[in-house]
Amino acid sequence: MSLANRAWNRVSVHEVVAEFLRGERFKFGQSLPWAEMALIDAPNISDPRENHARLRYLYCFRGHLIGEIPPDTRWYEVRNLTGEELSKHSAVAMRLGGAHSYPLSVSQPTSWARPILWGHEKDGPFTILEGNNRLVAYASQGQQSALMIPALVGLSPTPCCFHIFNPPDVIANDLWKAA
Repeated sequence: MSLANRAWNRVSVHEVVAEFLRGERFKFGQSLPWAEMALIDAPNISDPRENHARLRYLYCFRGHLIGEIPPDTRWYEVRNLTGEELSKHSAVAMRLGGAHSYPLSVSQPTSWARPILWGHEKDGPFTILEGNNRLVAYASQGQQSALMIPALVGLSPTPCCFHIFNPPDVIANDLWKAA
């Protein structure tokens, strides 16, 4: 069964931003004021001020990525990403260094932040925007057949320079005027 045949429920971009920060908490958690960690650990998606603060933090750490995601992207929670679908995303692992094995710091997928994927259609193919290291490490341990976790998936007809299946493009190349 493919992701296209699973349950797709619309979510807001605020939920995606909160999950992105949760997934990368260990990378920047030390640089946030202690009081601000609740924005990640217990997000209130219905609070506009919290949503704005989370978006600002994400832009600080991943602005180059977030700024290139097409604004017409519609976000969904898909239940569930399985080992079958994971094997279809091996091209991303090859792009990051081939057979390099990443250490898996959180071994139980049920405790992971939801991986964030992006593509053009429900049938895929998808690029892993967040969660790549966890998914590659998990697959390298030979456990991918047991995988069954929810994922956040963005869909847009607009090309994105990070989508490995779109023609290559220089980031923000379209913003520069030709001389």
